[in-house]
Amino acid sequence: MTKKSGIYYGWFLCFASMLMLAGETGIFINCASQFLKPVTAALSISRAQFSLFVSIVAFASMAMCPFIGKLYNKVNPHIVTVTGGVLAGCAWMALSFAPDIKVFYILALVIGGGSVLAGSVASTILMNNWFHVSKGAAIGIASTGSGIGSMVFNPLTSKLILAFGYQAAYRYLGLIAIVLLIPIAILYRYRPEDMGLKPLGDNSGSTEDKQKGPVEQKGMLRSEAFRNPRFWGVCFIAFALSGTTMGIFSQAMALFTDTGFAPAKAAMMISLISFSMAISKILEGWLNDRIGTRINFIIVVIIAIAGMLMLSAVGDSMLAYPAVVMFGVGLASCFVMSPLITVHACGARDFANIYGIVTVFIHLGPVLTPTFSGWTYDVTGSYHMALIIYTALLVAALLIGILVLKKNEYAD
Repeated sequence: MTKKSGIYYGWFLCFASMLMLAGETGIFINCASQFLKPVTAALSISRAQFSLFVSIVAFASMAMCPFIGKLYNKVNPHIVTVTGGVLAGCAWMALSFAPDIKVFYILALVIGGGSVLAGSVASTILMNNWFHVSKGAAIGIASTGSGIGSMVFNPLTSKLILAFGYQAAYRYLGLIAIVLLIPIAILYRYRPEDMGLKPLGDNSGSTEDKQKGPVEQKGMLRSEAFRNPRFWGVCFIAFALSGTTMGIFSQAMALFTDTGFAPAKAAMMISLISFSMAISKILEGWLNDRIGTRINFIIVVIIAIAGMLMLSAVGDSMLAYPAVVMFGVGLASCFVMSPLITVHACGARDFANIYGIVTVFIHLGPVLTPTFSGWTYDVTGSYHMALIIYTALLVAALLIGILVLKKNEYAD
């Protein structure tokens, strides 16, 4: 049987992953900008110094990514995922007791390393293992957790900070993130073969074949990918998509309040970005299953470019609404398109190890760009320079993607 209680078991994992990402990414990454102003005021630090905390989180995640595939081979992936999430949640709560920014930087290493083990990489590998068809939809649905979490927890964070202070907000949110790990802790199964099932859409082989283990899929090995230009093109695209969007999203609360929005309305605009991101993840995954990765990628990145350009002119006006919706599409693209273009260009045979390297570049963007965005503000008094540079990076990613994502032996 490939179903449990009439529903394929992979969909249970998909929704459990969505809840996990609501905490690990929705809180730890997407709510970080809510703390920028209160923490900089309380600790008497600059925005660039606080942004370095965000960059260290991304750096720790990046440093862990290449080892996830190997770690899964040595330690039960179930234990790795849950332990990483709990450690990240505890470190996030510990931020409430940090007396200075140096302690923030130390805890950022734990948050980044722990959250990546229970974040989008872990979720994407699961979806790749469980789905041969509807893979785009599964990745998209699971990835909506970060957007839904951001949409729910950004306004909640704003209210908690105003009512109880930023320290209490850190503690409450860290506890919530740990609670959101419960479904994945209960339901986790690394491969369908662990339950005597097959990936959705895999109709080949007999029951005896199924019991021998997973059917080997087409694709490069990691060593082969290193010698292939398509792989490095994918890495640049992943860097551009993540770096440009997180470089602005990490400063979003400050950007909107600087341009005339009241704090409550600024938080609402961030929630709108998060809502757009959540919906876009589902749509991008669904669309990928129907029109293919290359066309889907082109459409998504063009929208992201338009959103970035509009943000550079945003003020307290109606222009803000289409700008944040389009920006949300771009923000979603990193989490949905990066694994899909990896499979398109490199195949699924050694996906865990190859995507582990691609995620280094996904996290390299947020390592560099939040601090760069904060620095440009400190120097120029606005984020316009950062927005122009990020738009240029997206244009370069679009052009490279058009070349890299041509039809090949692994492509859809």
